[in-house]
Amino acid sequence: MRTEIKKTYCSICSRNCGIDAHVENGKIVRVEPTKGHPASCGYICVKAYASRAYIYRDDRIKTPLRRTGKRGEGKFKRISWEEAYAEIAERLNGFKAQFGPDSVAFYTGYSKWYRAVFHRFVHSFGTLNYGTESSSCHKSAWMADLINSGTYNRPDITNTELFIAWAYNPYYNGNYANIAVDSLQEKGLKVMTIDPRVTPFAQQSDIHLRPKPGTDGALALFFANYLISHGKIDHEYIENHVHGFEQYAAYAKNFHITNTARLTGIPENDLLKASELLASHAGCFAIHESNAPLSHHRNGFQNYRAIMALSAITGNFDRPGGNIPTAYSQEALNRNTLADEEFIHAARPQNTKAKIGSARFPLWSEIVDEFQAMDMARHILEGTPYPIKAVFSLGMNISMFPGNDYLLEALKHIDFFVNTDIFLTKACHYADIVLPACTSFERSELQSFGAFVRYVEPAIRPLYESKSDVDILCELARALDLHDDILKGGYEQCCKYLLKNIGLTLADLRLSPLPVRIPGFIPYQPGSNTRSGYNTPTGKYELYSETIAAIDKRYGLDPLPTYKPSLDEGDEKRFPLTLTAGGRLPGRFHSRLNAVKWLKVLSPYAVVDINPKDARRLHIRHNDAVELETVSGSLRLKANLTHIVPENAVFMYQDYPEADVNRIIPADHLDPYSGFPGYRTLRCAVRKVTTK
Repeated sequence: MRTEIKKTYCSICSRNCGIDAHVENGKIVRVEPTKGHPASCGYICVKAYASRAYIYRDDRIKTPLRRTGKRGEGKFKRISWEEAYAEIAERLNGFKAQFGPDSVAFYTGYSKWYRAVFHRFVHSFGTLNYGTESSSCHKSAWMADLINSGTYNRPDITNTELFIAWAYNPYYNGNYANIAVDSLQEKGLKVMTIDPRVTPFAQQSDIHLRPKPGTDGALALFFANYLISHGKIDHEYIENHVHGFEQYAAYAKNFHITNTARLTGIPENDLLKASELLASHAGCFAIHESNAPLSHHRNGFQNYRAIMALSAITGNFDRPGGNIPTAYSQEALNRNTLADEEFIHAARPQNTKAKIGSARFPLWSEIVDEFQAMDMARHILEGTPYPIKAVFSLGMNISMFPGNDYLLEALKHIDFFVNTDIFLTKACHYADIVLPACTSFERSELQSFGAFVRYVEPAIRPLYESKSDVDILCELARALDLHDDILKGGYEQCCKYLLKNIGLTLADLRLSPLPVRIPGFIPYQPGSNTRSGYNTPTGKYELYSETIAAIDKRYGLDPLPTYKPSLDEGDEKRFPLTLTAGGRLPGRFHSRLNAVKWLKVLSPYAVVDINPKDARRLHIRHNDAVELETVSGSLRLKANLTHIVPENAVFMYQDYPEADVNRIIPADHLDPYSGFPGYRTLRCAVRKVTTK
């Protein structure tokens, strides 16, 4: 039997690792990593190795479905694509005609690959009400960097002397990212890890600090105070390129060693050793800040700003060995890249209503061209400032929302709800129409990463009646009769537009099974932004943000990266522990792999990690049935006793169907700057369940 090897990729998470799919008679029989792939470097993780089990799961949605029972019952009947498109077009166009295009909210969860097409689709429909799971993933960090310096940035680990790994755990979230650090450590690289847990990466660090969850901003401000008071800052860079240093330095004085030890729980001796190491490498250090662990606090946005401010006061921003911008200099703007922003905004509507969440999260609304989805349920239920009659969604995952029962209640009250997915999820159970999507192995996709671009061809035909998300959008654009000839022309027309600036055609890309280097691509040259001026109101790195200063004072947003506690106002006696939810396991990614049996073996049931000292005090033993309670409710699960987690805190992973931890996190436990959920710091109690 002849086996073909098809070059494709894994999209279970967003790293797009290269896959060699071995195909026999139209079916994938084995997967291996693609050697020489510039993004994944010839490696894949356990999730990607589970691709076959993922693709051929029994619960794939096979055909379009129409709801027949009550919302939430999951009762449907099979319909044709033509029937589905006709009903969706009739209902959405009806709401548009009667209530205006802003009465329809468009939302997407995973994946990320089709978002430029979806965003343009929403604009062509006539609204700015486009939202994504980035309302609780990545965008808060992106916002913080834009507020500080006008650009996202990456640590230049290769050329640095000290790598500050803040909440960095590449063994569980990155697959191959640790390899470069391992080799550089052998050559003398110093590593400081800052993480409440004892992770595999932390164990190989020179120094490991374990702050209380959510106190990272206080630690960063202490480091700043130490560096300033010991003269370990770059005065010339500050004078020429930093805005607000005097106010920032005056505020940082509040974070002396005694106060910081009390706030963070880090012993004074450990704070001193870490400060000395940082000061000895003040001229050349790089910081890696993990997006989710640092952003998922009510103070996450400000914590993130405070951490990155360290690179500014020492002159390590936009300098080799420090943190290197990824865009926004004139040089960066003029290089050859996909024309995704132009593609999206060419269809941008005028005279629309304010996006969902604009009145509640003005800074998010000012910076991010998406609605803040954490305000969607409230907007639907209250109908203010205008009614939302319908939601059209690609891959909505209820479990990614805090207090998700609140969102389910909102979906019960919506007039019309469409969801597209690969599997029949809980969100699908509330939909009026469900559309079947295919996996990355079954579709075409234009990809771009750094200097490379690629057009991926399907490894196998779409299973059952499933379709690619972009094909669904383009076909629905025709059914809705949108005034957008590019969308109605199909995905290849969209790709041609996106490729117009890079000197390559689809035909060129189809000749290569591997990513192709963009002709004339010039990487960002460190120092370019510093020379030309940062993309901020002052043209400088803003420790005092003029953008935040312009926000109405009634919102209480501080232009300086100030520190406030992240815990909720629950009764400390009733809830003496701190819950941190959302850490990752190697064999899980949100809820996407829950039904893959040979991965579920790695973590078969829901557990809460608890320090043995806390467990002893609570008379809890390993594997005991326990109840985890917050102000919003409780869960039954098992106790996992481990020294990996600190005392007075418990850690739990997300998306266990039998114990969804986000359900007991209040829907309004949000960061006022970004709108991000405070998944990682919530008061809680754990007690042993006694069975009679």
